[in-house]
Amino acid sequence: MKQTYLVLILFFTFVSNIYSQYNNKGFAHPLQIEPVAVYSKVRGNLGYWDKDFNQVKEINKNVSIEGEYKFNESFSVISSLGRTEYSQTDTAKEVTWDRYNVGLKYGKIFEMGSSQFLIGGGLRIYDKKRNSVFREYENPDYYLIRPNFGFGYKYGIFQIMTEFRYQSETNKHGRESKLEEFKRYYQVGIAPSFAIADSVRIFTELEYREPIDKIADKNLRYFNFFPGISMNTESLGTFSFSLSFGVLPKADNAIDRGIRFSYFYFFDTN
Repeated sequence: MKQTYLVLILFFTFVSNIYSQYNNKGFAHPLQIEPVAVYSKVRGNLGYWDKDFNQVKEINKNVSIEGEYKFNESFSVISSLGRTEYSQTDTAKEVTWDRYNVGLKYGKIFEMGSSQFLIGGGLRIYDKKRNSVFREYENPDYYLIRPNFGFGYKYGIFQIMTEFRYQSETNKHGRESKLEEFKRYYQVGIAPSFAIADSVRIFTELEYREPIDKIADKNLRYFNFFPGISMNTESLGTFSFSLSFGVLPKADNAIDRGIRFSYFYFFDTN
């Protein structure tokens, strides 16, 4: 065990000597939760999650790219595009494009002596999901609307960011008919992180989702822990890696386990 700790210490020391933090200002980008800080960035993701319960195994693979542009000190616009492969035991694989979406974000950082406080929020709207079939998790024929808000605090090597989200399916009229039922949920995320070197940061994120209709939409529920690490380079962007572990029993958790690789490139628009 002592040898393992020694190897880890030597590794991070080596990494910190090679790479330097490109920018110590502002808040580091979380790896899982939706950040309420604003950035100018391009982000690429490779993600995987599965769930194996009652002899039924679900597998979800996703590749996506996200762009965000900070057009003034406190506001940004954001959008993403992705491709998902989903399969379930004894069913054919389904490969679909993710929903087209666009969002507006607000984030304001307040200086408090040697610390920083962040408040932010936004609204994201998603199109129908084209060429997809109805699943327990979502109805592809509906639009999605997703407002959120959150807070952040940064002091020294420690940083924490939170997100409070509400999501609802909707139609072009913005209301349900007697024959329709929209899936709705609220979600809470928290992302503490620590800088263990000038360019290396460890994340210990938690995310909890609860459906509004706890019976009809129980398969939307999950509570997961996301440990991860990010490494900034001087000119090649930021690389990150995170895992996902279910906290609830498998019967009650929509996602059992997962993994995500991400690459960020941040632009200085000041």
